[in-house]
Amino acid sequence: MRSRSRLRRILIPVTVAAALVTGLAPPGVAQGGLVSVTGLRTAHQDRPLGTDDTTPVLSWQNTAHARQREQSAYQIQAATSPEALGRGRADLWDTGRVASADVEATYAGKTLTSRQRVYWRVRTWSGPAPSAWSEPTWFETGLIDRGDWTAGWVTNHDWQLSRKPAQPVVVTLPGRTARYVRLDVTKLGLPLAEQPIDSNNRLVTTGTARRFPDLTHRLQLAEMQVRNSADPSVNFAAGRDKFVTASETETIRKEWEPGLIADGLVTSNPEEASNAGYQSAAHDTPDAPVWVTIDLGADRTFDQVVLYPRTDTLTADGRTPNFPVDYTIQTAPAASGPFTVAATVKDQPTPENWLPEALPLFAKDFTVHGQVKQARLYVSGLGVYVPSLNGARVGDAVLEPGNTDYADRVTYAAYDVTGQIRGGGNTIGIAVGNGTADALHTSGRYRKFARTASDPQVIAQLELTMADGSVQRVGTDTSWRTTLGPTTASNWYGGEDYDARREIPGWDAPGANRATWTPVTAVAPPAPTTKLTARSGEPVRIVEQLPGAEVSRPAPGVRVFDVGRNIAGIPRITLTAPAGTTVRVFPAEALRNGRVDQSKSNVGAPIWDSFTGKGGAQTWHPEFSYHGFRYLEVVGVPDDAQLSVTGLRTMADNDSAGEFTTSNEIVNGIHRLTRHALENNMQSVLTDCPSREKLGWLEQDHLAFDTIARNYDVEAYLGKIVQDIADGQESSGLVPSTVPDYVTLAGTYRDDPNWGGALVLLPLKAYRTYGDTDLLRTHYPAMQRYLSYLEGQTTRWIDGGVYDYSLGDWITTEKPVMPRAITGTFGVWAIADGLAQVAQALGRDADAATYRARADDLARKVWAKYYNPATGLFGGGGQGATALALDMGAVPADLRAAQVRHLVDSIQATGWHLIMGEISFPSVLRVLSEAGRDDVVYLIATRTTSPSLGFQVKAGLTALGETWDGGSGQSQNHFMLGAMDGWLQTRLTGIEQTPDSTGFRRLLIDPAVVGDLTSASGRYESTYGEIRTSWSRTGGEYRLDVTVPVGATAEVHVPFTGHVPVADGARFVRVDGAEAVFEAGSGSWTFRSRVA
Repeated sequence: MRSRSRLRRILIPVTVAAALVTGLAPPGVAQGGLVSVTGLRTAHQDRPLGTDDTTPVLSWQNTAHARQREQSAYQIQAATSPEALGRGRADLWDTGRVASADVEATYAGKTLTSRQRVYWRVRTWSGPAPSAWSEPTWFETGLIDRGDWTAGWVTNHDWQLSRKPAQPVVVTLPGRTARYVRLDVTKLGLPLAEQPIDSNNRLVTTGTARRFPDLTHRLQLAEMQVRNSADPSVNFAAGRDKFVTASETETIRKEWEPGLIADGLVTSNPEEASNAGYQSAAHDTPDAPVWVTIDLGADRTFDQVVLYPRTDTLTADGRTPNFPVDYTIQTAPAASGPFTVAATVKDQPTPENWLPEALPLFAKDFTVHGQVKQARLYVSGLGVYVPSLNGARVGDAVLEPGNTDYADRVTYAAYDVTGQIRGGGNTIGIAVGNGTADALHTSGRYRKFARTASDPQVIAQLELTMADGSVQRVGTDTSWRTTLGPTTASNWYGGEDYDARREIPGWDAPGANRATWTPVTAVAPPAPTTKLTARSGEPVRIVEQLPGAEVSRPAPGVRVFDVGRNIAGIPRITLTAPAGTTVRVFPAEALRNGRVDQSKSNVGAPIWDSFTGKGGAQTWHPEFSYHGFRYLEVVGVPDDAQLSVTGLRTMADNDSAGEFTTSNEIVNGIHRLTRHALENNMQSVLTDCPSREKLGWLEQDHLAFDTIARNYDVEAYLGKIVQDIADGQESSGLVPSTVPDYVTLAGTYRDDPNWGGALVLLPLKAYRTYGDTDLLRTHYPAMQRYLSYLEGQTTRWIDGGVYDYSLGDWITTEKPVMPRAITGTFGVWAIADGLAQVAQALGRDADAATYRARADDLARKVWAKYYNPATGLFGGGGQGATALALDMGAVPADLRAAQVRHLVDSIQATGWHLIMGEISFPSVLRVLSEAGRDDVVYLIATRTTSPSLGFQVKAGLTALGETWDGGSGQSQNHFMLGAMDGWLQTRLTGIEQTPDSTGFRRLLIDPAVVGDLTSASGRYESTYGEIRTSWSRTGGEYRLDVTVPVGATAEVHVPFTGHVPVADGARFVRVDGAEAVFEAGSGSWTFRSRVA
């Protein structure tokens, strides 16, 4: 089989060559009409409204009926109005005729200001005469400068949780002098539902099923103070953290320790410090004695002991947990006693709840006088906001704004609301939920993390341009009003609660009674460094509605529904039931014994949404969170109630970029499962899974990049992700493994070059795919800082220069596991190799040479360290280690063939199953294809026994699972192993580009005709336009149909068995092994040849 990395030219009979050259493939001559210009986009989007980019990239595509068309020149005109543009008055920019084959150009006209709409058009040349002008398009700038915002951030006073003082209990006792103070508890307070953990603070499992939480009684306090009321500013217990003892403790280092009850921190909020306080051991009942003693260091005179409760969580019904009910305060002159009772407390009430009873609503009434010519609403809110105008929702985006590091940036959206403004009275409304900005925790519900980056707050600026040219602005200020609405709980992970009895009819419409509403409170941005920037890509939208089919009623009041496949989205219910009826909706990816089984997704605690009706028929869905699910279990349904459910599938609404199908249903199934997993995780960040983590783990973004880009147009989307990565980079240069960095992980979970390397590799792969250097140029300094950071971690570099710091080959099942220094060094090598390519693309030749030398040096050193000449094996000889060595070019040329053979043999030895992890998975695919062993990859892809992706297809999964077998206890909706689909869409369709090409200008059409495959077809929407291939082999004949867009050329490979292929006018170039190679320009082409 032909080696794709080293094409061999062979001598062929002169007569056959002559027939190929003269009889079948004379050079084509362009004929037919002129090209047409279509597909105009600004900053990789269709008519963006409210962009911050004042020098956006303008792009287009050419189409033609005739073959062999190429663009030789273009002209762009930009104007302030469509009328001016139509008259040829390009009052903003006219490039004139530019000799270029490029199908994009950066706007370089007059300087643009805020709120400016630009109309533009383009025409191109493909011969002496220009095409007709394209249909005009437009883009509009937003509020570019901070000074353009007259509005400010506002919040509801009750929701200023970060400013709320802790609510302690002050125990007054007769004044006394003592050195030792003891809290002696005899009855514990309201319990929490806790997931059991072992001695290593790991979640406990029972068999293969994850246990859900149990009600657990314990004592938990954030702080204990000892004061004298005559001078309450003095706390005698302050700083005595090393002198605290307890009858029992369940210690989690730096979070729950006895000494932390005297560390000076009066809350247990994780965003304020990792130090929470003291906790006792867990008990099954509240009647458990626990004591805590503080040594004050010397005799002190005091008359108050102040107890601060836990503040980072609530019980399931929203109350303060684990505060003592019955207790005494005791004192003693010495540690050995005797302790005497100073105060006795019985039936201590739970400390005041610090969480408001519902989420806030904001509204502003205003009056419009005169005729409105244009209206724009610029708006944002944290965590998640829903804008409305005169009682109607604004826009179709959901879960806005997209997740970012709120200390760096918050994105705003711009909406054209001209059609929603009326003369006279109008009202703007904004509802707000917590999202990831305020990830509070209510016990009994699942959470991935708890943090408060921002209290719920909003900013909005409505600008009305009147017919007379005047402008009326309505912005958030202290004249706005606020109240608490019907959403009573909102957690990004655990779910949302809604009480329809709290609804305020017409709250966001003119004429609402706001007598009980309160003025808003003006607040600062989430952080002094927070920038308010425009949304730069398509938002998350509801893209599909999947009706749920009822599958069972396994218990009284319980109904289970199936929406047909595993999705990321929002459950919607329509319920007809009496007022006060409360139902809980539990989403899950699997069933067990007729009920939903959330434990299969490894979430560790229940997730649910709840709805309390006001009577009659009502339809409701959460507004501020989403879930991963296929099944919905509704609990609490009256027997005679009418109930229907719908799954509202959400994703970032990027355009589809491709299609793919073959004659093999297992292959088609892998593509289907992978595309579903990609869609489900393509939210405002590219997450790992929509059920358990919802985090932007970075490794998958570049490891499975081909899969992402072949399925969806992600050029603008990737710009947002790369900016998130750059925002997440620390001053040291470190790039965290999850971005935005909501969960501060430790060790290699946070700091691994195979994850952080996305900062370099993602822009590089985007450049190769789309041909735009903007991301490279913008982030090149950050890329350099990252490599410098890795180079500076001296303790991680061992044995002559390999990088021994890595998570390893994640999810590998190979034994023995390869040394982690191999994956660590591979990660650093990939960054250095990537930087060499980036520098070359930017014309920084000296940098490119430096980085190339560094990459080569890393490859040599890791080979020298882990290659065993006696056995001929690298890193133990596993699939993953061998593939990584081959992929980074570490294997000397004279040993490469043997290492490829060993890799194939090791895969065959496992029954053509892959048992390596996700880091080496893409390397295996690349290495085998470059060695001409596509047949081996096809065998891997079509395995249907475990572990394999084909097994997941056979097992009935509807999205890709987290592990090779998609087994229980793991996410059933994971994108991590998605790289195979990129190979399928590349090699089986043959749609690739040559190594020296970017943006698919120079195509390499070379389908892998392998195994039992009899046909494959695919489509890819490239920068230049649509590329199509379709091939089949039947009855000894092979047929390949190819469509090449205008501006691109294709090198087409056709099987050659000595019989002369029919080339449909394409130009013959050469014969390579068993293939004839042709050159084809734009247009549609058909190739036929004889095959065995």
